[in-house]
Amino acid sequence: MELAEVTTLRLGGPARNVIEATDERTLIDAVRIADEAGDPVLIVGGGSNLVVADEGFDGTVVLVRTQGISVSADACSGAMVTVAAGEDWDAFVARTVSEGWVGAEALSGIPGSTG
Repeated sequence: MELAEVTTLRLGGPARNVIEATDERTLIDAVRIADEAGDPVLIVGGGSNLVVADEGFDGTVVLVRTQGISVSADACSGAMVTVAAGEDWDAFVARTVSEGWVGAEALSGIPGSTG
């Protein structure tokens, strides 16, 4: 895979090894296994603000594609929200506004994922 395919600037050469993590277990295991092997790791979310050389990356690239938002509400403290790392950040902020959750609205427009 050419890393230019996953960066918003469309820069970057080939990756030696690519793992697409669609769940938390795969994400954790991919990083752990690469670390134990002494393999360099590049974790890529939305690919914004990421510049990769034309030579690419000689290691393991972990594409964070986890999805999910869970909400628990408490009458006293409001909403407790847990967001998977692969969720689009600006879409998440838009949801907080539509739900009436206060605190994240000023962070709209930041590119990338929540992770």
